[in-house]
Amino acid sequence: MTNTNGQAYAFMATTPILPGRTAALQDYLDGLPGGEDSPLARMGTTHFARWIVLRDLVHQGPPQRRDTLQSSYLVFVSNFDGSLDRYLTELLARMGAEADAIWGNCVGYPGTDDVSAFIAYLKHNQIETTAFLPAYPHATVAKVREALELRRQMAEFAVGAQGKDPAALRQAFFTRFPAPAHVRAPSGPSPTTPESA
Repeated sequence: MTNTNGQAYAFMATTPILPGRTAALQDYLDGLPGGEDSPLARMGTTHFARWIVLRDLVHQGPPQRRDTLQSSYLVFVSNFDGSLDRYLTELLARMGAEADAIWGNCVGYPGTDDVSAFIAYLKHNQIETTAFLPAYPHATVAKVREALELRRQMAEFAVGAQGKDPAALRQAFFTRFPAPAHVRAPSGPSPTTPESA
């Protein structure tokens, strides 16, 4: 299945926008906060997600055939951890009001009262992903955040450890970054200390 790569899933749905609703929908989307305050950030499994209002297709000249959309479309894309049903269920639970304000402008939207109908609606409008190359196919959002935090701590340690002698550096490192319980930290003098010469 091309929508998945490792444990990551790529989802895209295109839903036709009701006549006369395109500008209002665009204004609403433009007014949503971004970053950590985005409603999409409430799902702890989202790697990347966004909405796009597609008004028409760009014609780039021959040999491309000129196509004209019969209506504007709302495109929703998201890369996330786990299964599609679980993600859409969580999306509805965590941003029901925003979901109504967004997809309520689209043709056939069933609302948020019926979880199964909401999921079926987005699945009905799903576009199969043909090439999904996620940055972290085998790392969840939680693991990526842990790795970024560890990198920050390591950089901070490296700056603060400048000028320490090898023994002090070794002691400081294992004090700041204790070995996991199943990994035994090295014992004895460091190979670069005078005692090992």
